[in-house]
Amino acid sequence: MAKKRSSIPTVREIAAHCGVSNATVSRVLNGNYSNGFSVREEVRQLITQMAEELGYRPNLAAKNLVKRQTKIIGIIGYNTVFGWPTNIYQLTTEEAVRLLQAHQFDICATAPNLLRDDTELPPWRVDGIIVTQECSPRTIEEMEKTSLPYVVINGPCGPRGCSVVPDDIEATRQAIQYLYGLGHRRIAYAGPTPEHRRHMSIEERYSTYTAELKRLGLKAIEEGEKPFSNPQDFLARAVLEEKATAILAYDHVVALKILHDAPVCGIQIPEQVSLMCFNDEYLCDIVKPALTRMGAPSREMGKLAAQLLLKQIQQPAEERVGQTIKLRQHLIIRASAIPPNGRKGPEETALSEGRVSGYDREVLADKNAEGLSHAINSREDNRKTGVREEN
Repeated sequence: MAKKRSSIPTVREIAAHCGVSNATVSRVLNGNYSNGFSVREEVRQLITQMAEELGYRPNLAAKNLVKRQTKIIGIIGYNTVFGWPTNIYQLTTEEAVRLLQAHQFDICATAPNLLRDDTELPPWRVDGIIVTQECSPRTIEEMEKTSLPYVVINGPCGPRGCSVVPDDIEATRQAIQYLYGLGHRRIAYAGPTPEHRRHMSIEERYSTYTAELKRLGLKAIEEGEKPFSNPQDFLARAVLEEKATAILAYDHVVALKILHDAPVCGIQIPEQVSLMCFNDEYLCDIVKPALTRMGAPSREMGKLAAQLLLKQIQQPAEERVGQTIKLRQHLIIRASAIPPNGRKGPEETALSEGRVSGYDREVLADKNAEGLSHAINSREDNRKTGVREEN
């Protein structure tokens, strides 16, 4: 066994221990058997064993100088993923990482100092970037300028990038129609808190709420125009004064605040007012009553983002065309929304049986991967349309 050492082992030292050339060690450790290169199995085993004993790790900077691909994908948007409680990006990122690792890519996430730098790109070379929701304009500009493949999850992209977003407009329509179908005619909207990050969903959900109520001949409750800061004040005005029988909340965070403070106001959910929100998060199923919601297809978004990025990496820069793909959200029926007369609908249990820990069986199924690949190829044929909707 080799003795412990304080210095970093090199290819040259491994070659000396094994009695082979530096080039042979480099090719074996990098899996490079091109141009007819071969080596006896016992020599390969000796090289890999010696590299392990010496604690050798490849020099990524050196590899980047000689390879066209680094096999590294960067994930940026640190503040989005870790700066807000139980957001959708944990599942989305997990699925993207799983698929990219299956294609032999390593993943790195960075938390750059934006007080010092105006770009969030890592200081080392990468083959592509996944952006979670947002990044600085300078970062988009630099990726576009250098033709670096990138995909934005739940946010806008530049002309050469790709974006995967949930369809918030259609989801809001579906939510209003569901509450209307239960018999609600006084539907309030609880918007985002002042702490929420600016996002296109803020405008899309509220404007669709007002437009859909108008289409149905209903009047919007004015509380939806104001920032949501105090749950008790909101409930007092929307429910006790405006007589709302249902509330559609901007997301699960706002809904949980309402659910927590309703008893303080003497308001029972769902007996007195139904509550519905956006985002399919674990907490929505463990609170009482469990929250009826529109769930973004988090895993599907991550899987599709990874597939789009892999496709971009394989394409020449001049052939890449930007596109935004909208994915349909799904209605998840739970106990927090019932008819205004207080009777639970018989469909509540039936439509909830196909759920596993808050996520669709069909989204988790491996067979869905083939469908996503087919969807990408189909969209490629129509990529000039720019925005597509995926059911």
